[in-house]
Amino acid sequence: ENTRIAEIYNKSIAEQNSVELAWDMLMGVEYSALRACIYQTDSDLHRFRQLVVNTVMATDIVDKELQALRKNRWEAAFSSVSTPSVEEHDDRKATIVIEHLIQASDVSHTMQHWHIYKEWNE
Repeated sequence: ENTRIAEIYNKSIAEQNSVELAWDMLMGVEYSALRACIYQTDSDLHRFRQLVVNTVMATDIVDKELQALRKNRWEAAFSSVSTPSVEEHDDRKATIVIEHLIQASDVSHTMQHWHIYKEWNE
């Protein structure tokens, strides 16, 4: 792909472009009330952005490196080794489960019946 976005991003081109477009929209002045509901601190903002990026990147099922990172995050979240805090451990579990749910839903749409595909995509 010799497109402009392919030159900007090295891999996961569609996913990274989607994150950038959505994030730019969310940061628009018209969404300030929504942002105030989503996060109140810089730490919350950082955590939310990381969740958005990880969730969208989970839809890239081709990239082996990203798959390995997800697998490592799953193992860290569900290992029997304790983490510094219960809240952090629960947050890690929730995040990786969300990633896997998004990945499953992204892939599963390809398995729908043809008449359902046509109904929703024409």
